[in-house]
Amino acid sequence: MSHPNPHLAYRADIDGLRAVAVLAVVLFHAFPSWVPGGFIGVDIFFVISGYLISSILFKALAQGEFSFVDFYARRVRRIFPPLIVMVAFCLFLGWHVLLPDEYAQLGKHALAGLGFVANVVLWQEAGYFDNAAELKPLLHLWSLGIEEQFYIVWPALAVIAWRLGWEAGRIMLVLGGVSLLASVLLTGPEPVASYFLPFTRAWELFAGAGLAWLVHQRRLTWAGARGADMAALAGLALIALGLVLIDKHRGFPGAWAMLPVGGAVLLISAGPRTWVNRHLLSNRMMVGLGLISFPLYLWHWPLLSFLRIVFPDHADSEWVLVSVLATAVFFSCMSYWLVEKPIRRRGAAWVWGLIVSSLALAVVAGNLFVRDGWVFRLKGAQAKREAVAMEWPNSLRTDADCAAHFDKDRPAGWCMIADATRVPNAVIIGDSHANHYYWAFKDALLERNINLLQRAQGGCMPVRGADLLKEGRYLGCHATTGAALDYALSSAEVETVILAGRWGAYISRRELKDWATGAIDDQDVVLIEHGRRREGLSSEEAFQVGLRQTLRELLQAGKRVVFLHTVPELDFNARMCVTWAPNAYVNRTPRPDCEVSGSLIEARNREFRPVLDPVLAEFPAVRVLDPHEVMCSERACQGRQDDTLLYRDDDHLSLAGADWLGRRWRDTIVEAVTSGARP
Repeated sequence: MSHPNPHLAYRADIDGLRAVAVLAVVLFHAFPSWVPGGFIGVDIFFVISGYLISSILFKALAQGEFSFVDFYARRVRRIFPPLIVMVAFCLFLGWHVLLPDEYAQLGKHALAGLGFVANVVLWQEAGYFDNAAELKPLLHLWSLGIEEQFYIVWPALAVIAWRLGWEAGRIMLVLGGVSLLASVLLTGPEPVASYFLPFTRAWELFAGAGLAWLVHQRRLTWAGARGADMAALAGLALIALGLVLIDKHRGFPGAWAMLPVGGAVLLISAGPRTWVNRHLLSNRMMVGLGLISFPLYLWHWPLLSFLRIVFPDHADSEWVLVSVLATAVFFSCMSYWLVEKPIRRRGAAWVWGLIVSSLALAVVAGNLFVRDGWVFRLKGAQAKREAVAMEWPNSLRTDADCAAHFDKDRPAGWCMIADATRVPNAVIIGDSHANHYYWAFKDALLERNINLLQRAQGGCMPVRGADLLKEGRYLGCHATTGAALDYALSSAEVETVILAGRWGAYISRRELKDWATGAIDDQDVVLIEHGRRREGLSSEEAFQVGLRQTLRELLQAGKRVVFLHTVPELDFNARMCVTWAPNAYVNRTPRPDCEVSGSLIEARNREFRPVLDPVLAEFPAVRVLDPHEVMCSERACQGRQDDTLLYRDDDHLSLAGADWLGRRWRDTIVEAVTSGARP
C-alpha cells in the first residue's frame, strides 16, 4: 500500500534531533562536567534509527518491494564508507604513536567494530566508565554493534509477521516490553551487561520502530496542532531532564533511559510542523550538524582518545579539547561530502567493494592483535622490553585446570597453583594484587616445598563478608572471598594463608592518581551477613569488623597468617616511563624520572593506615610485610629500578617487577611462610 505521508518523507527536524544527540555525546566526552548526562545521546540515536529504518521497512513491505539484499545493501552504503575510513586512520595513526599493548588492543577493537560485535567484546573487558575507557580509541563502536545486531534480527521477524498476517505492532510491544523489563532488572546487579548487550537495549530501537508502525498504520493522532506542540515541548523537556539528572552514577540504562527515549519518541511523533521542531530543530545550523552526525560520532572519540594516550599532560586543556573537536568536525565534513554522499547511491559493485575492503581491514586488525601489537615497530631493546612489560594476559590471572579442582557450586575466582600435581599447603587470597604477588613468590616457595595456591578476584578484598557497593551495585565479592577462606579453613594441608589487597583504595575510596583532583569514588565497603547487608556500619567500620573476623577465624583454626601491604602506588601510568620517541612530533616519555615523591606516599599512607593498623595491632601473631621497605627510599618510590620497569600501570607490578620483588624479598617471604609455630 502506497500513500503520501509526511512522516515517511525527509524531515529536517529529525536531522536536528540527530544534532541534539551528537552534541550531547561529544560534549560529554570532551567536557563531562558540562553535560553529565550527555551519553544519553546514544539512546536518542537508537530511537531515530529504529524509526527511520522501520519506516522504510514497513513501506517496502506494504508495496511488496522488500528485499533483504536491498535492505542490507543500504546499510552497507550508509555505514561502511565512514567506518572503514575512520578505522583505517586509527590503525595508521596507531602504527606511529601507540605502544604494542595499546596497538594490539586497538587491533582487537577494530576487528570487533568491523564485525559489529564491539559491544560484546567491551562487555567482556570492562565497564563503560572504567578508568581505561578513555584509552580505547574505538570504544564508541559498541553502539554500532547493537544497532547492526538489531537489524540482523528485526527485518526477518517483520517479514515473517507480515507474511503470516500477524500484528507487527503487538510483536514489537511484547519484545520491547520484555527488553525494557530485562534492562530494568539487570541494570542493578549487572550494569555493564545491561549497558552493552543488545537484548537490554532493543526496546529503545523498538520504541522508534513502534512509532514508525503507528505512523504507517495512521493510528497516531494528536489533539490538533496544540496537542502536537505540547507533545514536542514535553519531549524536549524529557531530554533536558535526562541531560541534567542522569550521570554515570545512576543505574543506566534501566528506567532512567525512559527519559531520552520517551523524549525522542514525543519529538518525532509531534511532526515537523510544531513550533519546537520547526524553529529549533529545523534551523539551518542544527540540520547541517545533523547531516554530519554519524561521521562526527565516529571521529570525535578516537581523536580525544589519542590525545589522552599520547599527550596526557595536555588532555585537560580546554583550548586543546576545543581544537580536537574542531578537527573532528572538519574530518566529519570531509567524510560526508567526499566519502558518504558520492558512494551512497552507487551500484552493487561498490557494495561488494566496501565489503571486501572491510574484510581486508579486518585481516590487518586481526593480525595486529594476534601478533601483540607488532613490537618490531619499536627501536631499541629497552623500549621493546618495557613495552612488553605492559602486558598481563588472562593466562597470568587464572588457570581452568586449577579451578577444576574445586567445588563448582562455590566460586573459585582467579585460581592458580604452582604445582597442579600436589595438594597446596599455602594459599594467597585477595584481589589483583594477590595475583601479582603470586607470581613474585610462587617459585621461591616451591623450592622450599611450599605449593602456593592463588584464590583471587579483581576488585575484591580478602575480608570475610566484605563486598563493595560501587555506583549503586554490589560486586558480589563476599561469595568469592568466602569460598576461598572456607577452603583454607577446612583444608588440613593448608598451613599458611597470605592476605593481599589494594587496601588503600578500599579504605580511602580513591587512587593515588586521583590525589591532585580530590576525586572520591562512589563506593563503600559493606558487610553481607545471611544474604543481607549489615546496617549501622560506616565503610571504615565495616572494613575493620570484617578484617578482624577474618584474622580471628584463621588464627583460631591454627593457620599461619601473613598480611601483605599494597605495593607503592604511582600517581601516573607506568607507560609514561617508557622511553619512546616514534617520530619528530611525539615523545612518549613524559615521566623519565618514573618515581613518586616520598612525601606524597606518606600522605597517602596517612589517609588509610589509621583504619588498617589498629586492627593488625590486635593480632601480634600475624606477620605483616610491607613492600615499601624494598621499593622506596626516604626521598621517593621508584617505578623503575635496576633497569627494570616494575609496574604495568599505576598500581600493579609487571611480570618483570614481580620477579624483581620476588628476588629481593625471597628470604623474607620464605621465612614468613615457613618459620615459627602455627598459632
